[in-house]
Amino acid sequence: MGVSSPLLQMERARLIAEEVLVHSSVRVVDLVERFGVSGETIRRDLELLEQQGVVRRVYGGAVDARQSPVQLYHSRKRHRVAAKRAIGALAASLVEDGETIIIDVGTTALSFAMQLFEKKRLTVITPSLQVALLMKRNSDARVIVTGGELEDDEPYLTGPIAEGVFERFHANRAFIAAGGLSLDRGLTDYNDAEVQVRKVMLKSASQIIGLIDSSKMGVRATSVIGDITALDMMVTDSGIAGELTRGIQESGVEVLVAEVTEEE
Repeated sequence: MGVSSPLLQMERARLIAEEVLVHSSVRVVDLVERFGVSGETIRRDLELLEQQGVVRRVYGGAVDARQSPVQLYHSRKRHRVAAKRAIGALAASLVEDGETIIIDVGTTALSFAMQLFEKKRLTVITPSLQVALLMKRNSDARVIVTGGELEDDEPYLTGPIAEGVFERFHANRAFIAAGGLSLDRGLTDYNDAEVQVRKVMLKSASQIIGLIDSSKMGVRATSVIGDITALDMMVTDSGIAGELTRGIQESGVEVLVAEVTEEE
């Protein structure tokens, strides 16, 4: 397939930019199917849009670059606060004193950690510096930080060092976050380095529990963490659609729904 003319590329790039504006992210494979061009052509389009400051390329696609990564994190932290608090409280009720648990990164995982202060003698393994400091300052937990490479968009650690720590330990439960969940693509997220750490987490605990608020349902982010069946249980909020709940349950995953009564 030959190189597209500048006019065709500009028109295609405009349509891709509109897609990012609406959905916040795009995947190369989806754009290849939509426009009937090669993956290399789409990657050149995304490179052009990145040079124009429209997108930020990530593994397998691109995300909206209108906000910096740090701004995106603080925006997520303010988003659906009541739902995340309710999910965190329900998930915390599953944790027994003395357990070893893995806590993932992200704002929902942080809300969950905030509900654990009354638990006794926990061992917490986490790549999140925020979770680690929170638990150390507010509980008697033994806290193990993975080490690794510090990411830009929020204070957490990735890479082979972080992955290696999870390979060395085994937890009673792992509480896993995700940027998206769909019946066809399973658990997904936008940061591939973060995804690689989560893939190791899935093998490092007796029970895997997803902390996924209803706004992530049906979202297909760029990088796959694993199939829905990688979860034993999912904790979400009352905004989840009944049809999706049934689909997840039919996959063999127990679904716990936290009621959200506060206005957001």
